[in-house]
Order: sequence, then structure tokens, then C-alpha cells
Amino acid sequence: MVKNNITTKRDPYQEVTNKMTALLGKGVAPWHCTWSKYGLARNYATGHIYTGINAFLMNLTSHPIPYFMSFQQAKAKGGNIKKGAKAEMVYFYKPLFKDKDDNFLKVEEALSLKGLGEEVKVIPMLKYFHVFNIQDVEGINIDIPEVKLNQHERIEKCEAIIKNMPNAPEYVFEDANRPYYSPANDKLNMPDFGQFETAEDYYSTFFHELTHSTGHQSRLNREGITEFNPFGSPGYSHEELVAEMGASLLSAHVSINYDELTENSAAYLQGWLNVLKADKKLIFKAAAEAQKAVDYILGIEKIKQD
Repeated sequence: MVKNNITTKRDPYQEVTNKMTALLGKGVAPWHCTWSKYGLARNYATGHIYTGINAFLMNLTSHPIPYFMSFQQAKAKGGNIKKGAKAEMVYFYKPLFKDKDDNFLKVEEALSLKGLGEEVKVIPMLKYFHVFNIQDVEGINIDIPEVKLNQHERIEKCEAIIKNMPNAPEYVFEDANRPYYSPANDKLNMPDFGQFETAEDYYSTFFHELTHSTGHQSRLNREGITEFNPFGSPGYSHEELVAEMGASLLSAHVSINYDELTENSAAYLQGWLNVLKADKKLIFKAAAEAQKAVDYILGIEKIKQD
């Protein structure tokens, strides 16, 4: 990026945070996604469903069908990108490696040193690449499957998530006044099913507390749960954002519209606006932790790469 003949480095953390705060300023909680009838946002060429921060960003674009591909992917399929099309950015972490003397290492060198028991520093660098919505791709026959939903099936899927969570906390129905997760005794309390206006309200609330429960030391050992974070503290806000995003992702998994179930009050939105402005990396951290929580709840094992 060049301005007044001075090259300035892009700050993707700040760019994404600016997107989020702009949406909050418009009265939209960006982690309460209105998931479309076409399913979750994905790369059309590979079928990969976006995760982490990309799961939210790519479902918040103005495109009615959240399917995307890169310029090279479109070209490989014999198509091209329409002139003047605006690209969206997909973010990912690329690790850089350094030895104990802070010298940069190639991947092979890092693996060799690590195998010898030498100290290797891994530095996650945030990178991005451009993708285009399928409506901006021409020269390719696009097959768009419309997701058809069945009310009864959605509820069964919700029950299956709760029932099949690995190493689940104890589910209790002791306090009819409020839902909560108690880390001290690893219990998740829910009011009675009939107290909620709809089944979707019940399950989305359950998913919020279920996301909290993944932070227990016997599961993901997340600081927001294992350490004391008083109400209103940065740690408390971080953990609540993880739970909000986790509930939204789980709701999307069973095709529940989380945004319609959550009140975006002015005070609620202003509170998050202040929190995000204070820490430009918070939304990335929370999205990554929410994705880990959801993967844990769904029993999805990620291959760990050293």
C-alpha cells in the first residue's frame, strides 16, 4: 500500500477489527450470522467450509450465495473473473521459524533442528489471499444446491450434539431462573425446555453454555474458564465472545438462525464495540477458540502440525 510515496504495511488484524466495529456501529453483531439457505460459506472449487474468523467474515458479505473461489481456481476450471469484480479476503496463519539466535529457518531446517532437540521458535504470521464470489465468475457452469430444512430434523440434530459431546459436563436442571456453566463442579444447568419461547431459543442457549464448558481443564483448558475473571473484566469479555461465537457456529451446524434469536440491544452492541476497539487481535483469538470449542463438541479431531 503506497501513500505519499511511502510504503505502509497492511495490518490485517486492524482491517478485520474495523469491519467488525463498523457492523456493530450499524446495529449488527457480526458473530450473529444470518446463515443463508445455501448453507455455510465455502470455497466452491474445493468444497472447504470456512472456519474460524473466516466463517464469520465470509457469511457477512453482501453476496446472497456464500460460495467463493480464487482467480487461479476459476482459471483452472476454464473460467475467469468478471471485470471490476471486488475480491473478499480470506485469512490464515503461516508459521515462521527461528533458531535460538533469532535466525530465520526454512521448514526443513526447523524440522531438522527440532529432531535434534534444539530450540525452534514458531511465529504465527497472519496472511491473506483474495477470493471472488461465484456470481463474479463467468465461463463456468455453477451448480448451486439449495439446502432444504426440516423442522423435526433440526431438533434431532441439536439433541445429537448435546448427547454425543465427548467428555461432556454433567447436565442438570436445578435452577429454573437462569442457564449457566459452573467450572467448579463441571455442571451445565438449563431451565426447563418449556420455559423458552421456541425450541431454537432453548438449543442456542444450551450451545452457549456448552461452549463455555469446553474451557474446563479436563477439555481445552481455556483461561477464560480455568482462571477467575470477574464480570466486566477483559478476560470475562473474551470468554463471553468465545461462547457467543461458538453458539453461533453450532447453531449454523444445525441450520438455526442465531441472529434472529439474540437481541442486539444498543447497550449490548456498544459494549462489544468498546471491547474490540481496545484489542485489535481479540476477534481473531475468540474466533479461533470458538472453532476449537465447536470441533471439540462435535468430536472433530484436527491433525496437529508441528
